[in-house]
Amino acid sequence: MTCVVILLVLAATTVVTWMALSMSERDMKSVIGQQQFSLLSLAAANIDEQLAGKRTLLASIADDVPPRQRTPAAIRAAIERHASAAEEFANVAAFDANGRFLASLRPPLQDNPSVKDRPYFEQTLAQKRAIISPPLRGRVSSLPVVVLTHPIIDSGGDVQAVLVGSIDLLNSDFFQHFNTMKPGKTGFMFIMTTEGILVNHPNKGRLLEHINARPGVNLGTQRALDGFEGWLEATNKDGVDGIYSYKRLNTTNWIVGARYPTDEAFAPMIRMRQQAVLAATLFAAVAGLLSWSMIQVLLAPLQKLRSNLHAIRARGGDIGLLRSHAKDEIGELSEALYELTAERQAALERLAESEKRARVIADNIPALVAYIDRELRFRFTNEHYQFLLGIDPRRMVGKRVDEVFGPAMLARWQDCFDIVLAGRRIHVERLGEELERHLHLMVELVPDLAPDGSVPGFYMMCTDITERKTAELAQAASEKRLRLIADHLPVMISAIDREHVLQFGNATYRRWLDTDPDTLPGRPMASVAGEVAYREAKPWLERAFAGQVTDYESTARLHGEPRVLETTFVPDVRKDGSVPFVYALTTDVTRSREVEAELLRQARRDPLTGIPNRRQFEDVLDQAIERVRRQDSQMALAYLDIDNFKHINDSLGHAGGDEVLKEFALRLTGNVRTTDTVARLAGDEFVIVFENIRHPDEIQLLAQKVMDAVAPDFTVLGSPLRVTTSIGIALYAGGTETAGGLIGRADMALYDTKRRGRNGFTIDSGRGLPEAAVTRP
Repeated sequence: MTCVVILLVLAATTVVTWMALSMSERDMKSVIGQQQFSLLSLAAANIDEQLAGKRTLLASIADDVPPRQRTPAAIRAAIERHASAAEEFANVAAFDANGRFLASLRPPLQDNPSVKDRPYFEQTLAQKRAIISPPLRGRVSSLPVVVLTHPIIDSGGDVQAVLVGSIDLLNSDFFQHFNTMKPGKTGFMFIMTTEGILVNHPNKGRLLEHINARPGVNLGTQRALDGFEGWLEATNKDGVDGIYSYKRLNTTNWIVGARYPTDEAFAPMIRMRQQAVLAATLFAAVAGLLSWSMIQVLLAPLQKLRSNLHAIRARGGDIGLLRSHAKDEIGELSEALYELTAERQAALERLAESEKRARVIADNIPALVAYIDRELRFRFTNEHYQFLLGIDPRRMVGKRVDEVFGPAMLARWQDCFDIVLAGRRIHVERLGEELERHLHLMVELVPDLAPDGSVPGFYMMCTDITERKTAELAQAASEKRLRLIADHLPVMISAIDREHVLQFGNATYRRWLDTDPDTLPGRPMASVAGEVAYREAKPWLERAFAGQVTDYESTARLHGEPRVLETTFVPDVRKDGSVPFVYALTTDVTRSREVEAELLRQARRDPLTGIPNRRQFEDVLDQAIERVRRQDSQMALAYLDIDNFKHINDSLGHAGGDEVLKEFALRLTGNVRTTDTVARLAGDEFVIVFENIRHPDEIQLLAQKVMDAVAPDFTVLGSPLRVTTSIGIALYAGGTETAGGLIGRADMALYDTKRRGRNGFTIDSGRGLPEAAVTRP
């Protein structure tokens, strides 16, 4: 006992000290993690800013190349005019659309280099936009590099050339500032792609290597590759703990990471924890020894009583040894113990007589019979335990329930034991897993009510009903699992018989239709869903009863809101081919359909001007040509651009250029008929599809109306600006002329207008020569 007291004092002191230090360590860990993530976010923003600057530089070089003089010499001159290119890139080169070398900032390392087969070149051609390549190894230098591209687009919207700027990952100062921001003395920062390829690492030999090339697993890095951002604790592949932080870049698919070894981060806290635990242990040891000394003095009388009890139990001594003539608390305790022992001895003798009388009857009952006292000890068991379970009933007497059948069995039956010991009779049926056999028992627990109302124990009788219950339990368990799954799915599930009467419905009926699913069995489908919905579903339901899986979409109002529902009917086809039931699965697909519609709308509109883009224009033109052929009517296509738009962009900047484009689009849409379509193809190129042309001369009036709409000065960045446009118009020639042919003729008419001096329009009637050409002064 004294040892227990000393150990408890020691344990309590140590645990309290440890908990206090653990809470401090947790808070300190959170502060360090947040600081490291903030530092990493600054580093990531710096990398994003550098990449954005480099892309802007390439865009400036591309804009500096004259549209009609895109020769190698002109491109090289444009590159050299940007002095910062030599500082930002290892090299800047230009290649034509076939990947052939045109010009570069520095002399090429090989003759006639080609990038035709390079993925970043092919991707730039396909997407017609600037990209940042994955890290790769230079074909000639064998150095690890990252390549930035920018396409040079001609007036037709095709890629005429591609500018390529390379960053030397090994020797450039691109990561110079980043590498100085490492946490602590032994921590480091690194960069990898979302595919796990290393872009920057303190071990330069690992560049272009996969982060998991080394054997082992780092769960922190794996979570970062799966999309995690923030800080966490993880163990590296060498088994060393650390605090890891991860942040994704906005400009490309890079992940910036940092590792701060835990031992270095928490070295002061570890030393403080060791010192505190040592001090607490010493204090507890001293306190425990003092307590032990005092307890020994106080417990000396009890030691004598303990020796007497041991003599009675071990050597069968007379219980009179327990009597004491001392007039203190120990004497009173000894006398009380003597009396209790004497009463217990008499009770045991009476119990033995009772068991002897009941034994003959109980041993012949085909059930497990027992008497269990309040301590849950067996006081009586019959011979059926030997027959059914192979347990000697005589060895069970005096043992607790958990000593015979294990703690797990006691835990499962504790609630029933508590009820019967409270004086209430229990009838229960349970599976007897605790008996290590597949038994289903019907158990009667009857309290042993004493005259004073107390319950010293209870009688138990267990009957084996396994055969009867096995089939019932199997079916009930299956139905319960199915109901639990169905009620928690975000869909409406039901079972329908051949008379179209519901036999089952899950909890979604309550959430969607305010209908209790327990009231659904036996109700006709029409009374639940409504006559309109039933008539719509009936043809599909009949096909399902014919053995076919069917599905259809419908609309309904749920809680006052219109929803789109998708229903699938699955037939329950039996072995003989009959279909007694059809299972219905109804899903709310409203959000999916709204997202699809919004994506389709965005994909067909120009984001700057809000008018149709090239994709929608191509659909509109194809449909207009089809209507003209079908109705034998006439149409025309106008191809427009803004005169000297590059000069406007160069002088006013992209913000000014964007204002011109939006105002130009606004004036066009406001001065055409409701049957006409205005679209923006790219840059300053616009088209107008004129339908329902009653006479060829009408197109000249429409063109003049557009010219008059553009003529008034534009207000750009708060100042007036004269803007003119050149228009090429092609009347549909009929016959087999395609949309591509019509666009080509309108484009040629546009260039004819520009050749005549711009600010006018040219009409191609389809007879080979322009029939109307107007140029304004």
